[in-house]
Amino acid sequence: MNRHRTGGEPFYFSQRIRFTDQLSLVALSSAVSVARHFVRLALTKWHARSIEGDAALIVSELVTNAVKATGVLNSPPNWAELETTRPVTLRLVGLDAGIVIEVWDTTRELPVLRSPDDDTEGGRGLVLVQELAHTWGAHPTPHGKLVWAHLPVPEAVPEAAPEAVRPPLPHRRGPEPENAVRRPTMRADPRITDPRALNPRTLNPRALGRLLTGLRAG
Repeated sequence: MNRHRTGGEPFYFSQRIRFTDQLSLVALSSAVSVARHFVRLALTKWHARSIEGDAALIVSELVTNAVKATGVLNSPPNWAELETTRPVTLRLVGLDAGIVIEVWDTTRELPVLRSPDDDTEGGRGLVLVQELAHTWGAHPTPHGKLVWAHLPVPEAVPEAAPEAVRPPLPHRRGPEPENAVRRPTMRADPRITDPRALNPRTLNPRALGRLLTGLRAG
């Protein structure tokens, strides 16, 4: 199911957020590769490597669109220029059973999904987001817009516990025939099982002699 929501409040705004990770980027061409690296590190930390490939592709498309909308800078800004530079913000939101990829920028125009054969520039990368994400959408903010995509995390769903294996029932022996020969029950010699019987210091000579005689006879 790939649902597209534009303009409305994202569904996860009302859900419990378990954890987040955030990165602010300058609108440079290198921002996309930095964003992909950030996502890989975050998903490794969150034990969600199974969605790393899809998440990296979605981030590439969303950050590329945000950088283009913001305006690609010709060179990295210096320390004094950073304060006036319009940033692109990437945030990962961990939910109970999935993650949301958010990309914020300072432009107000919401993205439009284009068909692959459309001649209009822009928007065709969202077709890939539509295919990979479980749900995605765009939402206006007081200072620009937010584009988001939701991916379920298989690791977040606990596996069914295996059924307990019951031990086999003890075998019940049938009634013995009348002419069955019964073997005598073997019983330990109490003089041997008693630890004091094996300690020569606690034995008097007579007891030791009886014990040796019994062993030779056996």
